[in-house]
Amino acid sequence: KREEPLPRRAVALILVLYVSGMRTETARYSVPEEAERGSSVANIAKDLGLTGEELLARQAPVVPEGEKQYLWLNQHTRDLVVREQMDREEMCGQSEPCL
Repeated sequence: KREEPLPRRAVALILVLYVSGMRTETARYSVPEEAERGSSVANIAKDLGLTGEELLARQAPVVPEGEKQYLWLNQHTRDLVVREQMDREEMCGQSEPCL
């Protein structure tokens, strides 16, 4: 049995993903350390060019890079909201820049 060359399979996979409309988006935001709980950071749906229904259908996760979930996604307004006030020293210590 002869296998199809990898490049042809890769092109077929890319074509299937493109046609199906599947894509992954990553968004990064700068949040002031002084931001109060409940403060809006950004409207995710608008920034990613999605309707509210598309965002809900994708079950958009907010993925923390540390132990604490500092932000949450308000499913009603589609806003990324401060869940817990951030402490730069606790998050980054003395490292510069603090990302």
